[in-house]
Amino acid sequence: MRLAPTLCVALCAAATIAGAAGCQVSGSLSIPLLDQKPAASDSKPRGHPDERGSAGSSRESGPGAAPPGAPMFFGDHPDLESVPFENRLTANFSQHTFTTEGLDFDPDIGASGRTLLFASTRNSERADIYYKSVLGTALTQLTNDPADDVQPRFSPDGERVVFGSNRSGNWDIWMIRLDGTGLVQLTRDRSDEIAPCWSPDGARIAFALWGRRSHRWEIWTLSIARPGVRQFLAYGMFPSWSPDGSRIAFQRARQRGSRWFSVWTITLVGMEARHPTEVAHSDIAACIAPRWSPDGQSLAYAAVRRGVNSPSGSSDKHESADIWVIDLKSGLRMKLTDGAAPCFNPTWGKAGRVYFVSSLSGTENIWSLVTDMDAYATGRDQGTEHVSQASPGGPDESGTK
Repeated sequence: MRLAPTLCVALCAAATIAGAAGCQVSGSLSIPLLDQKPAASDSKPRGHPDERGSAGSSRESGPGAAPPGAPMFFGDHPDLESVPFENRLTANFSQHTFTTEGLDFDPDIGASGRTLLFASTRNSERADIYYKSVLGTALTQLTNDPADDVQPRFSPDGERVVFGSNRSGNWDIWMIRLDGTGLVQLTRDRSDEIAPCWSPDGARIAFALWGRRSHRWEIWTLSIARPGVRQFLAYGMFPSWSPDGSRIAFQRARQRGSRWFSVWTITLVGMEARHPTEVAHSDIAACIAPRWSPDGQSLAYAAVRRGVNSPSGSSDKHESADIWVIDLKSGLRMKLTDGAAPCFNPTWGKAGRVYFVSSLSGTENIWSLVTDMDAYATGRDQGTEHVSQASPGGPDESGTK
């Protein structure tokens, strides 16, 4: 299948590295969709494994484009009715980047809440990393390489950035200082490594690695001081370390090689993974790319569906990706976006603000809105139902159950 660039950004979060079985997308990148790896005969990936689509160009797709009849990520539900929902947060949208060419994606916010870090194809078909003031317009370009640099994450002290890049021929984890000096390659083996995130103390990172023996995505950690020392934690991808350092959230295929992803957490006990817990799932959506709130009480994630009825009421089908927040203590969940355009790549800033990528302006840019889980929970306690309301006997569209 071929998907519009808007949804391709979201699908990459649920994807494996470019070249795996999946779909061919509009533009420049081949986006795989299953928890599986290409055959050994495939050449090295050229697309990038993140939550974005093409740069809007017509560059030839990578070698992993799916053959006719390849499994579809979402599958079709021709008898599934559109599920109504009650949305409480359609206002308060703020736009933070304004590119009209290429894409801005992979946002991350510094600990101060004042600096926005992101990847972009605004100046090149290959992605580079930029940062700017959350409220300003001036950009600083942090990387400039012929390869793709994606998935940047601020260190807790805001002085360093880790990111994924295929500049060495396959996907590896790199680190650079915010002033552009001190570029270091942290991983360098034959396996592909993507999606780095920092531990709260800045001493370690967690990342996803394609297991050459398991043929599954695996989550590992390494020490910044001794990158060669690694530790396996769990099967999954796109890890996010909790603010107190006690847990890691990630996405995992609900069955090996399945099309549907759900959000899980593990508890770290002496750097050993314990108590794997599925916290958000759906039978009709992929729950992907979780990110912790600064207080560690909530997770934001994207719930991605394909082939739902048009909001206008027509019979046309469109892709759907929305941002959800789940309160882990109560299990309450809230839909932040209204389906007007695909929204994905959530991350948190200060004061309950969630940043995300959307084509609300016609091109993928970075937006934000404010959520108030406390008020939401209070309303639920008083008998006000704020969650999506499924039709009688029908499945829940929320992305959680």
